Parts: sequence; C-alpha cells; structure tokens
Amino acid sequence: MSKIFISIILIFSFLHAKKASNWTSSHRYSLKKDQIANIGYGPAAAKGKDNQKLFFRWTSLISGRVTVLVNHKGYPHQYVLQNKRNLKSIKLYLLPNGSNEIEQRSYLLISLSDINQGKRVVNFDIFVKDDKKRVLVKF
Repeated sequence: MSKIFISIILIFSFLHAKKASNWTSSHRYSLKKDQIANIGYGPAAAKGKDNQKLFFRWTSLISGRVTVLVNHKGYPHQYVLQNKRNLKSIKLYLLPNGSNEIEQRSYLLISLSDINQGKRVVNFDIFVKDDKKRVLVKF
C-alpha cells in the first residue's frame, strides 16, 4: 500500500513541477555566411553601459561542420562546431571569478542549434549563466 502511495505522489510531483531554466537569459541568432552577430556586455554595477563587445560569425559550412570566428575581449578565436555532443558549443567567460569560484562564475554559451543547407543559414542559441546577476548582456 505504501509503495502505491509513494509512486502516486512521485508521479503527481513530476507532472506539476515547473520547468526552471538554468540560464539567466537566452537569445537565438539566424546567420547567413559572414553575417556578424554583436553582443554587448558589462558589469551590472556600470548601469547598463556596454564595456565589452563580443562578435561572432560563421565562414565555412562543409559536411555538417561550421567554422565560427569569434572576437572576444579583443582576441580572435576560431572554432569548428558540429551537431555532436561536446562539439556543438563554445563557452566564453564574461567576468573574472569572485571569491567563490564555482558559484560566481558567469559565462556565455554559443550553441549550434540548426543548419539549413538549402538556405545556407545557421541558427545559434546564446545562453548566459550568471546566478549572482553581476553582468548585463545586450543582444
């Protein structure tokens, strides 16, 4: 009897649980070849002023692999993304760590979501993780 009662409670709790997002903010870009996406960000204490810019674009699409050029903090980077686990996203840290390195780490994730070969359009999802609300991001 107790097993049935516990299973009913578990099923009820799973069905009515809210799906909470782990991300502070998110955005989707649909980019054609060499179209530049611009993201501005800065510390929340700066009252909305964009201190730094992040630019990215894709340049090559060969057999499901997308070459992405990223300019982060003034330094150029090149990544090759594809729709496979651990190969479909780029993790970029936005602010230096606070006193607690694990909890106060804020980062931006550029994730490859879809490739439209016919239209030559690539969709990217941008996710920002900042639990302490230390950074403002403008898409």
